[in-house]
Amino acid sequence: MRSPAPALLAALALLFAAPRAAAPQEPLPPPPPPPSDEPVPLPPPPPGTREIPRGERTPPPAPIPSSAADAPARERTPGSIGDAPFVAAGSQAAPLHANLDVSPWRLAVATGIAGRFGGFQISSTRENRGVMLYFGAQADGTWSRGSGRAARLRLRMLTGSESQVYVPSDGEVEVAYMFGRPEFRLVAGRLEVGRYPGLAVETLAQFATLPSVEGSVPLLGDSMRLYYYVSPVEAAWAYYYGGQHIDHSAAWSTESDRPEVATAARLRWTVLLPPSVILSLQGDLMKMWNQPDLLLSGEGSLGVQVLEQTVVFNAVIRWDSFTRRGTLPNTESTNSEMKLMGLATLVF
Repeated sequence: MRSPAPALLAALALLFAAPRAAAPQEPLPPPPPPPSDEPVPLPPPPPGTREIPRGERTPPPAPIPSSAADAPARERTPGSIGDAPFVAAGSQAAPLHANLDVSPWRLAVATGIAGRFGGFQISSTRENRGVMLYFGAQADGTWSRGSGRAARLRLRMLTGSESQVYVPSDGEVEVAYMFGRPEFRLVAGRLEVGRYPGLAVETLAQFATLPSVEGSVPLLGDSMRLYYYVSPVEAAWAYYYGGQHIDHSAAWSTESDRPEVATAARLRWTVLLPPSVILSLQGDLMKMWNQPDLLLSGEGSLGVQVLEQTVVFNAVIRWDSFTRRGTLPNTESTNSEMKLMGLATLVF
């Protein structure tokens, strides 16, 4: 009898092979890779460019204001004088403080009317006119905070005392360059040229350099401020008005021979009277060593700051005196005058 094992095995083989031949199946896709903490690589940069390392990348710059008016302005601390001018633009011993967040320069202009009393009589037929116009301008620059460089351009002009209304009749022009902190600066160079017909002075020029110093010191939380200027040794030259000047005389030394050694000083004390009224007092001195020339000045100003310190109105009283060589040998002559001024200043 034949064994059934071979037939059984053949039947099982046909049973398993039949489904595969009838419906063939595709292989399954591989499983996804496990998640990774590494960053996804960026596409390569275009040809010819260098990829900036992640550590060297900087945030985009802040947008630049369209104008200085859009830039943030420094606010005045309540009870302080602040950075705006407190006397008329062009006044002596009153530097402006720049807001470095906006510009290294601070500008101001002023105008007004002045009345003159006394002084040297220009001629017997043409006396000094009593009413004059005031024009003042000032630009103070500061580079770097704290210890740095500073410069000042200043013009003060009064017109109308002589025949032409807009011809400078009185005033001065000043150019100065300093370095150091605002409280104490060394004056590298300073030139001031003034004209004072009411004092019989046609031209008075002063040039100073080291060891001259100046400074503006805030006191009591800037409710008071003290400005000082000291020039122990400077060069000064004077030319007297009209026939008062002597050119090259053997009888005595004359003004036109050479500049003379002189000493000069200025001091201004300012106090805030809350909320916005400011009182300021100023004194000025210049003395030539080998000549009788002596300039003395005193000034008082009462002002008010309005429109967020952009406009200042001042009432000013000023006294000037100049002692010079007389018309005879070994004599001296002195002229003095008084000015009253109403002025308005606009600051930029």
